[in-house]
This record gives sequence, C-alpha cells and structure tokens, in this order.
Amino acid sequence: MERRTQTTGEEWFMSAHDAIGKKVVNPEGDDLGEISDMQIAFPTGQVKYMVLKHGGMLGVGRKKFAIPPEALAYHPGNEVFVVNIDKHRLDESSGFPADNWPREADWDLIRTGRPITEPPSREEAEAIARSKTPPPEVVTTERVETRERPR
Repeated sequence: MERRTQTTGEEWFMSAHDAIGKKVVNPEGDDLGEISDMQIAFPTGQVKYMVLKHGGMLGVGRKKFAIPPEALAYHPGNEVFVVNIDKHRLDESSGFPADNWPREADWDLIRTGRPITEPPSREEAEAIARSKTPPPEVVTTERVETRERPR
C-alpha cells in the first residue's frame, strides 16, 4: 500500500483501488466500517464523497454513508482511515438507499471540537479550500452606540 501512496508536501495521493476496502475508525478507535465506493463529479473529476459501509452482519443490513474526503485522515502504518464521527450516530442514522445516492457528502455526520491532529470539520475544510478574498458584495458593518454626555 505505501508504495502506491505518494506524498508531496501537504498533498498526498492514493488510487481508488487502494482506498476501497480500507477500514474506517473514529479517534476513539471504534470500527465504523470500510470504504466501499466513491462518488466522482464530472466534468471536474472531483471526488465528492467516499462511501462508508457500516453495520450489518455478513453484508446484510449494512448502511451506506456519504463521507467527505476532506474529513478523512489516512494512517499508513495502520492502513486505516480516521474520521471524527460518533459510532452511535451511524447506528441511529439510516444512511442513504443503494438506489438513490446523494449528490453531496453528509457533513452533518462529522463532529467538531476534536483534537487538532484529526481530520478537519466542514467549516475548517471549507476555510482551507477558500483561497480568494470575499466578493466585493460582502460588506462589513460596525455597531456604534451613542450615549448622552454627563452634565
């Protein structure tokens, strides 16, 4: 696996073949399932989400969840992906139906308030992705209070 994973500074690459089948855990070490597929948007070629298969027995009753790739951290030594999701949240959620895949990742599954070494929250990932200043339509305002002067 490590031979096909290439790193370049902060950015790293992995083939779809290597990602699919990898175990997914949360920071507490709970087994959340495995990566079973991915959704790719065309013509951009952007990976919109990784499909996490969770729960079930012998493939029956397994649920699928759309996990943002920006929320996953790969740990090559353990060959696992780490994502900041509460296992109970997956147990209680229905996931998405096999015949009706969502268009976007489900950022609501990702917890915030985690250690800085873990994958980013949605807000953090979006802030990192933004590389340009806000459009000129964005206006900031200040609140000014007026008081009577003492006489």
